Amino acid sequence: MKKAFILVFALLFAAGNLCAAIHLPSRSMSVARAGRIEDVFSNPAALPFRSSADGSFLVGLSYADEADPEIYKNDEKLSFFQSSEIDLSLSFGGRHAMFSLAVGYDLDDRKAEPLTYDMYFKMHFQLDLGYAAGPFSAGARLQGGSSLVRTDRRVESAWDYAANFFFSQFYENSGSEYFQLGLGAMWHDDWFTVGLYSDRVVATEGGNISFSLDSITDSLSLGLTLNFPRFTSEGELYLLRPSLVLQAGNLTSSSDSYLLAELDFCFQLLPDTNLTVSTGIISFRNAREDYFDSLR
Repeated sequence: MKKAFILVFALLFAAGNLCAAIHLPSRSMSVARAGRIEDVFSNPAALPFRSSADGSFLVGLSYADEADPEIYKNDEKLSFFQSSEIDLSLSFGGRHAMFSLAVGYDLDDRKAEPLTYDMYFKMHFQLDLGYAAGPFSAGARLQGGSSLVRTDRRVESAWDYAANFFFSQFYENSGSEYFQLGLGAMWHDDWFTVGLYSDRVVATEGGNISFSLDSITDSLSLGLTLNFPRFTSEGELYLLRPSLVLQAGNLTSSSDSYLLAELDFCFQLLPDTNLTVSTGIISFRNAREDYFDSLR
């Protein structure tokens, strides 16, 4: 199988706490996308439908940070490091299994005068399995990890930042160990794709095992993608291939449920070369907010 290395660099600005799970290089939150290696990270049931032209290796690099204007306004030190998160991942596999390893560095709980951070070193592993029968597929995901921590570390310069992360000892972060089993399913053909995925069918956090209908439905996402076919009836490529994605995520969660809509315009220049322009909108809901009052 042809091997390919893909480097993905994402620069994200978030408004919330970014000390969270490691980001793997998915192209979308949608559980109803198939055909590319990155789609597996949103739903393992996409694994049997990925193109062999994608190769067997994927390298991902992501950077995320907050952008709090008050920190810039007050001219605080290292204003460009607020809640930084750097993740590096390596994934490899074939049509029925993919294994991923990832590490990450996070900054959290920034305090000024003197400038201090809590620093986290995260470790993550993930095994995705998927099998298909015609247009239907089912997938499973085993994932787990833990983190180490350094608390209230004083930082005066970018060199101090690097020295604390790379040349200093981290300590056990009690209760950070986790293990999760996720299950997904998908129906995929030329015109549409339907997918569903629950990330927490069985989960352990800090030594406690969680298995309940509430945890399954709280992490359950249901998506639909409407695709335009790649080829004409004569076997030629369409130059423009649009697609529409609709999704309801974390269906019963009172704090993390959302509605997602995405629109892609894929210009198929060659059979293995294309240019895609994407746009989307996402709306979160919590106990105090309606979906359409939280548009992003």
